Amino acid sequence: MEYNIFFKEVFRLPGFWSELAKKCTFGLVSAGGDTAIKLAMWQHIYGGTWSPEDFADWNSYKHLLCAIMAFTPTAHLTVPFENARRAYYADKTWPVELRRNYTSPTQALFRIPFEEGPYHLVRGGFPIALNQWIFWTTYATIYTFHKNKYFFLWVYMDFGYDYCKIINQSIAFGIASVIAYPAYYTREMVDLWPKERGGHCTWNNEYRKCFRWMVENMDLLGYNFMTNYWQWMRRYGAIYFVGLWMADNMGMMSNCNEAYASLEQQNPIYTESS
Repeated sequence: MEYNIFFKEVFRLPGFWSELAKKCTFGLVSAGGDTAIKLAMWQHIYGGTWSPEDFADWNSYKHLLCAIMAFTPTAHLTVPFENARRAYYADKTWPVELRRNYTSPTQALFRIPFEEGPYHLVRGGFPIALNQWIFWTTYATIYTFHKNKYFFLWVYMDFGYDYCKIINQSIAFGIASVIAYPAYYTREMVDLWPKERGGHCTWNNEYRKCFRWMVENMDLLGYNFMTNYWQWMRRYGAIYFVGLWMADNMGMMSNCNEAYASLEQQNPIYTESS
């Protein structure tokens, strides 16, 4: 009964449905212009090493090199969407005479390049791009390495592939997100942390100096640089987890061009190379 009351009241909030539509639209736009392109580039690079039959290949250097080649030129794609989202919500806090009156994050994404210049969509992008590069490089490397390393669990030992997949993907995602998040957090450190006496920034408002300071002073026994980690998980983590799951279903994480010849589909007799 309480849940029914809760949801009825939530749905009656002013602007609930319009804001939900804006968030869904922007989510689709950002996923298509960011995550989808990253995974497509991964498929282009990793798929270029294809074999007629997808045999178990746990050469970790290949997985790592393919990840670096795929995500180095695409890591920055998140920056324009993040800046557009922030611009939309920040615009509501300015005095009326200074507002741009963006109606949605998607509109902000398309208006900013023409009204303020394309550079404004990529300003301050170092923490986000670095976070994305570390995350996706680690994520794809660990996932594909483990997929090839432990293929025998579902090919020979009859464990369900999806069961093995969710364990493998959860491990890869957890390691990648924890390693990559501190780079994302540098933006909050520079922008929001209290300044020194006289308003001076410890890192001269430079994200690179802040990240260098973070690495040199990182406390490996604490979680001081993991603050607001779950906020990042809600904003990006769910999309990235579902994105890789769907990419694997489409054969993008396999080393062959045909789905029926992939490790999760083929007959055991064809699994290992001769």
